[in-house]
Amino acid sequence: MPDATTTDPDPQAVLDGLRRLGTELAFNRHLGVEVREATVGRCVVALPANPALENHIGGVHAIAELAPVELAGALAASSRLTPLFARGYVPVVGRLATRFRAPATGELLATAEVGEDILAPALAAADAGERPKVDVEVTVTDPDGTVVNVTELRFVYLLMGVTRG
Repeated sequence: MPDATTTDPDPQAVLDGLRRLGTELAFNRHLGVEVREATVGRCVVALPANPALENHIGGVHAIAELAPVELAGALAASSRLTPLFARGYVPVVGRLATRFRAPATGELLATAEVGEDILAPALAAADAGERPKVDVEVTVTDPDGTVVNVTELRFVYLLMGVTRG
């Protein structure tokens, strides 16, 4: 836990840093993932159309489709949890459940929105010596606005340098 002289990082500064990190990851660069909007509590990430990412039926491959989902969810959630970053926590995906609703074609947009209400439980978990967990829903749409998938992610925040069973 931080001492009285520690201040929480600026949410926008944390968001900007995470945005850079997320778009610089080799896999995301390989896919061409782009952050289109990033504000505290909301993120929109694009996966541009690319024939190299198509599956056997001409749609976007399911695994490629999930890359912008993970980044949008992580950015939206983490922008609300800046006090955890001051304590040395970082997010990882702990669970992912996707409901594919329509074939994904063309440029895809993954949108995540997270309210302020996730902060208090996450801090309480950290204070109790537990790993904070945050659930985020991300919706993916195609160029026509059709919802092609809805994914539920659980991000687990790990304290760097500390291992637990």
